[in-house]
Amino acid sequence: MATCSVYQKKVNGKGEAPIYISFYIDRKKIEVPTKISLSPEFFDKNKGIIKASYEYAKDKNLILTNIKATINDIFVRYRLRRDELTSELFWKEYRSYGDYSNFFSFCEAYQKMRFQEISIATQKKHLSCLNKLREFKPTIFFSELTTDLFRQFVISLRNKRKNNEVTINKTIRVISVYLNDAVKRDLLRENPIKNLKLRGCQETTAEFLTEEELETLSRMYRNNFFSGSTHQALEFFLFMCFSSLHISDAKALTIEQIGATEFTYIRAKMMNIRPRVIHVPLSNPLQKIIVLKKGNRKDGKLFLDMLSNQKINKHLKTVAKEAGITKNLSAKVGRHTFATVFLRRTHDLNALKNIMGHSNIKQTLEYSHVLDSDRQKGVQVFNDFEI
Repeated sequence: MATCSVYQKKVNGKGEAPIYISFYIDRKKIEVPTKISLSPEFFDKNKGIIKASYEYAKDKNLILTNIKATINDIFVRYRLRRDELTSELFWKEYRSYGDYSNFFSFCEAYQKMRFQEISIATQKKHLSCLNKLREFKPTIFFSELTTDLFRQFVISLRNKRKNNEVTINKTIRVISVYLNDAVKRDLLRENPIKNLKLRGCQETTAEFLTEEELETLSRMYRNNFFSGSTHQALEFFLFMCFSSLHISDAKALTIEQIGATEFTYIRAKMMNIRPRVIHVPLSNPLQKIIVLKKGNRKDGKLFLDMLSNQKINKHLKTVAKEAGITKNLSAKVGRHTFATVFLRRTHDLNALKNIMGHSNIKQTLEYSHVLDSDRQKGVQVFNDFEI
């Protein structure tokens, strides 16, 4: 940490004197101008602060505090990297510090570039997670980014915000994206979250329908059990059960994307990151829904005049009640149902990964629980051997 002195220099013709902050590097005095000038009567020489009697004392003192924090931040970063800080290196660092005077300004600069590549939903998640950290501590300098800080943050999320462990883990993972980038830019020696021990999250299994429940809903759809918007919601839900699509991708699907044996699409959330064309084969029930929806049309969206996501989920609650399904039925259950039924019938994780458009097999392994019973049955073949 640098030992800083705050003082005024010679009074100018307006009766004001500029304030400087100084410290030493290798016995060489470094003077940093603050760009603040005021009458000496408003400056407390002993405390090195602007007196409360000055109209803008609070704001000006905050500027002085930020400059001192920036100076100390540079010292700390060099000490952590075990690098020698010279006066030339200090000025190079200080002059480039403008956009990154604190962690949040660094995050904002990162977002200007990165937000062009990620979906709106992901942007909102990033902003929400960072806002939680900002509410916990409005200003964070890089030297303050320690494991202890994030331990306190996690405790605050748990006790004050009442976030569950899954939400806490997701929040920390998002913030870690920014910390990792700061490490790459040599603003941090290492990611402080690296040494943070979080509570293990209870393993969650995505809600899905059994094959019997899916058949019940298919029968209700065939028999026009519902009418109006409820029928429309059920039809759209079944489309997702047989297509694997996420709700936003299903709404965006066009007739031009649908072929004789398959349809192709690019996941909306991956459009600006790693766009990849996904091929989804057409099953018989999926083809029947497509034929009914497109009619004689040759182009345009397959689903016209769609309900909002909230209304779809509301109608699905009615569907579940009438069908005797006690699960929390929502649009996303359709995609999970496809994955579960497909994997149970085929045992092919790699094929499921490709159809679901997962970028990593770890995402597909979320559904591997459906194979547990098959594993138990599988090992029974060894019962024929005697030991």
